[in-house]
Amino acid sequence: MGFFRKKILDKERTRALENFRDLASNTLVKLEKKAKSNVEKALYARMRQNVVNMPIYFYPRKTLKEKIFFKHGRVFASVVKGEQVNAIKIFQKGKQRFIVKSNYINMPAEHVFDGSKLTVEGIFTLAHEYAHFPKKNLGKFADAKKISYEQAEELFADILSAKLAVEMGYPKENVLKHFRGRELVYGRIPFKKLIWNAVNK
Repeated sequence: MGFFRKKILDKERTRALENFRDLASNTLVKLEKKAKSNVEKALYARMRQNVVNMPIYFYPRKTLKEKIFFKHGRVFASVVKGEQVNAIKIFQKGKQRFIVKSNYINMPAEHVFDGSKLTVEGIFTLAHEYAHFPKKNLGKFADAKKISYEQAEELFADILSAKLAVEMGYPKENVLKHFRGRELVYGRIPFKKLIWNAVNK
């Protein structure tokens, strides 16, 4: 993909991305083999499908979206550094209707790459986006924990990406540092404890 004739993905960046995907895919195979339950195996298998098959579109910036908002008299900032998109298009041809589903990831190139190499933060964000997919019984989990469906999906994506990062060889302290501040997304859920368990078990 190019922007004003400047190519975002050159050969070196493409190679770095392919190497990451190969390592992530092989690591998820190992996690699936070590999984203690069929549910856990299915989660790693689905995440691996995303790593292998899901297209990524890069944009020439550091973030995708930034937003400043006020709540309860306080100022908050929201930054989106990656997103998985589930798109459904309906085409009508005569009396027939065709539904086309597509899934892809949007990423800011300057967050993912430093020159021709992938950044650690970019790798963590990619792993998180690969872990977004419809998960069975998420509604029941969300109801039990009294959180929204969106919060439940984010929580699963954080846990799965943390496990992947540690298994890929990233130091546990770096992974935990990456998730600092994310507890604000989950309210009363003991997020720090869940992420600590994810990287230590």
